[in-house]
Amino acid sequence: MTLTTILLIVFIAIAAAALVAQMVIFAGIARNLSALSEKVTPLLPQVEQSAKALPPLMRDVQALVNETRPKLLALTTNVAEVSTLVRDQVRRADAFATDFGERVELQMVRLDEAMAVAVANFEQITTTVRDTVLRPVQDAHALFHGLRTGLDFFFRRRSSPALSPKPLYQDEEMFI
Repeated sequence: MTLTTILLIVFIAIAAAALVAQMVIFAGIARNLSALSEKVTPLLPQVEQSAKALPPLMRDVQALVNETRPKLLALTTNVAEVSTLVRDQVRRADAFATDFGERVELQMVRLDEAMAVAVANFEQITTTVRDTVLRPVQDAHALFHGLRTGLDFFFRRRSSPALSPKPLYQDEEMFI
């Protein structure tokens, strides 16, 4: 026997073994399919009933979709308009708040300036009142007090209590 004949016999044996292996595998698949078929066969009536119920269900779903489509389109249009209006209102509110804040700040500056002017005027008025009214009154009071003390001294021949030395305890009582 030649080498080619031996190789040919080996390859034929390998091919025959592969065919046998395939046949065993296909027999296993056929057995599993028949077991599956036996399990699925009782379910076929239920599947057929469900399949018969599908066309009316599909018609109902299609009718529902056709009925709600215009409403959904109107709803999306309304939502878009509302979002546009809300955005515009927020912009207006922001502009108003900014303007209001600027006006309040300006009024606060004006109020601060007016208060500063009022305080300065009040200080000037109090200084003027003190200089024009209170000093002459104090001077007149001092003059009157001096005249009274002089007259008391002259007519009574005694010293004025204002001129006499005060005891030390009076000063201490003033602080208690």
